[in-house]
Amino acid sequence: MNKVLGLLLAVFLLLPLSASEGAKVVVAPTAQLPQVILREHLIQQAVIGIEDYLQKGGELRRYTIEAINAPAGLRLPEGRVTYRATLPNGVRLSKGTQVNVDVLLDGSKYVTMRCMMRVRVFDQMVTASKQLIQGNVITAQDLRIDEREYKGENWKYFTDMSQVIGKVASRGISQGEIITSRNIQNPVIIHSGDLIDLSAVINGIRVTTQGRAMENGREGDYINVKNMTSGKVVRGKVIDKNNVEISR
Repeated sequence: MNKVLGLLLAVFLLLPLSASEGAKVVVAPTAQLPQVILREHLIQQAVIGIEDYLQKGGELRRYTIEAINAPAGLRLPEGRVTYRATLPNGVRLSKGTQVNVDVLLDGSKYVTMRCMMRVRVFDQMVTASKQLIQGNVITAQDLRIDEREYKGENWKYFTDMSQVIGKVASRGISQGEIITSRNIQNPVIIHSGDLIDLSAVINGIRVTTQGRAMENGREGDYINVKNMTSGKVVRGKVIDKNNVEISR
């Protein structure tokens, strides 16, 4: 039994660790394949490919790039070695970004080596300096700027406090939480029963009459309004606290 365990241990020690664990794996040249490309060189080419992709996309935020998994290295014949890196799925922030590194020998593709990389992007974001209560109007004292990671979520964050001041919390917001398009909204500026100017553009001419709001509305909302002249209820877009516009 001890001999079996000893044999298994010996085999285990001879096996290289996963490249994702950063093990130092030595790929030695052979007579037939005298050139060697190290793992670190493949990672470098993957990084160059990602940086080029980000720069072409106009990325100005701070970012970091690290290897998740990469080949241990490569042996190849004599010849001039060049590289071409492509990102078949683009950059997937904070997740695995695949980079295909084509190794070219004398201008022709010799092999494609796949590297999995992690790209993290950071920006100066508006966050809550204290607990914010749902429905309360947000002031400058409620906010601060912190560097935070953006992981590609499907929401908009803000980099300027003026973009947030005057909005209201659409739900409770914890201290330190990023202010996003999902947790704030415009305040109610027209209330049900308010008299407002109701306008429409007809044949290039703007016609305005008095209307009465039938429901609350925020800037950009569509609400029901009673035309005080005709008595009809129409639906229009809230422009400001005094104006609702009917689209035709």
